[in-house]
Amino acid sequence: MEPYEIVIIVIASIIGLWLLLFFVDLIFVLGFFRIFKKHKKAITVVLYTKLENMRKLFSVMKQSGIKIDDRLVKILNEVNENDFADPSSAEFDKSKNALSYLKDEIMFLANQYPDLNSNIDFIQAKNNISESDLIYRNNVTMYNADVLGYNYWISFVPCGFVFKLFKLKKKQIIS
Repeated sequence: MEPYEIVIIVIASIIGLWLLLFFVDLIFVLGFFRIFKKHKKAITVVLYTKLENMRKLFSVMKQSGIKIDDRLVKILNEVNENDFADPSSAEFDKSKNALSYLKDEIMFLANQYPDLNSNIDFIQAKNNISESDLIYRNNVTMYNADVLGYNYWISFVPCGFVFKLFKLKKKQIIS
């Protein structure tokens, strides 16, 4: 075998190995991207559900004759369900934090009125919010794991420059 044939075989092997790594990398990137989009939708649904249950709590308390501070009503009215669509946006954080703040304030207020614990609508909305919080935490954990996997594979050393050429950016984890 001639030396140039050996060089061609070595170069072809290196290119073949790189292509194999690239296709494996691409499969992982697309898989993680698809999965974390599903988790992002789940997070949106959970937060929207929490918002609706928060509105129900306010309504039940108002029907029970409990005075709710206008500041809290204003905060609730400022929460926009469209803010939940993009977990990396500032609006998402603002609305998510507003819901958590409202939950804490409403639960504190509700503890001052023991009669509310006999209201079935109040108990159901309160339990739904607690379940929403648990589901939210689980979805955020899964979303963040997928984001970490996605970020790893788009920066995978042998192939990362290809993804940079197509301007794929790293995704941010959410809290």
